[in-house]
Amino acid sequence: MRLPAAILFSLFVLTSCSQRSLKSLQKRNVRITGSVVMQSSSIINDTVKLQYLGCGGFYLQQNDQAIMIDPFFSHQSFMRIGRSILFGGKLKPMINQLDFGRRLVLDSMNVRKESLGGRVKGIFSAHGHYDHLMDVPFIYNEWLAQQPEIFVNSSSTTTLRHVIPSAKLNDIEKIAAVRNQEGDSIEFHSNGSIIRVYPIFADHNPHSRNIKLFAGSATKPPKDFDHHRDKTRVNDWLEGQTLSFLIDLVKNDQVYYRIFMQSSSCQFPNGIPPANLLENRKVDLAILGIASYHFSQNTYPCEFLNVLQPRNLVFVHWEDFFRKVHQRPKAVKTNDIPRFFNDIFSRCKMDYQMPLPGSVIRISR
Repeated sequence: MRLPAAILFSLFVLTSCSQRSLKSLQKRNVRITGSVVMQSSSIINDTVKLQYLGCGGFYLQQNDQAIMIDPFFSHQSFMRIGRSILFGGKLKPMINQLDFGRRLVLDSMNVRKESLGGRVKGIFSAHGHYDHLMDVPFIYNEWLAQQPEIFVNSSSTTTLRHVIPSAKLNDIEKIAAVRNQEGDSIEFHSNGSIIRVYPIFADHNPHSRNIKLFAGSATKPPKDFDHHRDKTRVNDWLEGQTLSFLIDLVKNDQVYYRIFMQSSSCQFPNGIPPANLLENRKVDLAILGIASYHFSQNTYPCEFLNVLQPRNLVFVHWEDFFRKVHQRPKAVKTNDIPRFFNDIFSRCKMDYQMPLPGSVIRISR
């Protein structure tokens, strides 16, 4: 048994009463939204939609091409995760929840099941924790007939070595930007439109003041993880290097919409794009995670927003992912979400959206 993990699990049990329903959040002036339309005069003629998949994950569609970031639907029960932490119990892909997630994408994005594989060009993961990466092998192998490129950190290339073909597995640490040192980008082209993704070195706040679960990097693939339906332990999904993403939507060599995505709260300036990328084009939409915000010394997210200067702001990774995906969400355990909005975030003096899982963000003129 790993002592820090055991202590933290006990802490979660003792503080589980901090979990809040949607009704109680709304009573404390937290705005939770469904589908959202964001106006942009520069959207040209492209059709751009994002779907919040829950737990920090997104599906981004530009015309007839798409990428996925951190898709995760196999929500594990709190006790199952506890048994895995303390006793090495196994986790498995939750097929019913994955099926629910696929229907959510197909229905909301108006995509036929057989065409989804040709539309998704790449899957990205911000880090290697199970709630960001665990479903990627299943989605790659069972959802997408034309299997896309997978872009993950160095540790995750080791974790996935036996379940994703090496030719499709890309270590994006090799091209990621670091602070003011510019990196490279990944591009997806379709009919004159481009999705351009810049990975950026970021960080991940601890789960408790002095404890970060599942830290470190994988040195070898998990034992007996040779098929995407095989069971794994939660400790097999090590964080590795956490990344944020700057995503440019491009047409006629011009960036017409810019999205910054950082699903894990962290200390400023970790995850911020290099200054030269922001000199000529600010951010249209910033997507930031809330979980563990209280370990950022009350500086998160205002310092990030001061640099990014986004026109629109969306908060994610706010809901409890120990609940099944089809259940009405509640706030993530041990995080005082009303305090975040009514105290910490109120200093930023900016409007925001906090979408329900499954919500679609449409970007239009």
